[in-house]
Amino acid sequence: MGSLVVLVTILFAIAIISGPIAIGISKIKTQTPLGLMFKRIFHGLFILMGTMVGGQWILIPGLPLFPRLVGFGSIALCYIGSRDEYFPQFRIISIIVKKVNSLLEHRGWKTIPVRTPIVENKPAFGPVAKWRNGGRSNGKDGHGPGGQH
Repeated sequence: MGSLVVLVTILFAIAIISGPIAIGISKIKTQTPLGLMFKRIFHGLFILMGTMVGGQWILIPGLPLFPRLVGFGSIALCYIGSRDEYFPQFRIISIIVKKVNSLLEHRGWKTIPVRTPIVENKPAFGPVAKWRNGGRSNGKDGHGPGGQH
């Protein structure tokens, strides 16, 4: 019975800390491709563990509410961590707030402050580097008119 308690404690610890660790890893700036590779390997491991344990806590029938909330929180934090790592300019909340602000301005009410998008964590190489704001290639990555072989 004691080993079951240890196993459940380890699973709860993984579900609780994997999301914040993944968010912290996504904030680390890397300078080399090797550093980016190691960063993404560790990031992927924490995302995978948090998502799997969180999904387990959500999908097991007959569990009380608290483990389900921990599982939902784990999946939500892992989503935030992976979004910050691979899609740093995608902010769904800011898009919704902008639409609400336009409605509030139209009625003459006070608007909600909007957080500016974070772009300082964007690597200089890899697939994220070629996704520019205008959607065009810089010609140095093998895509587009200037970069075709």
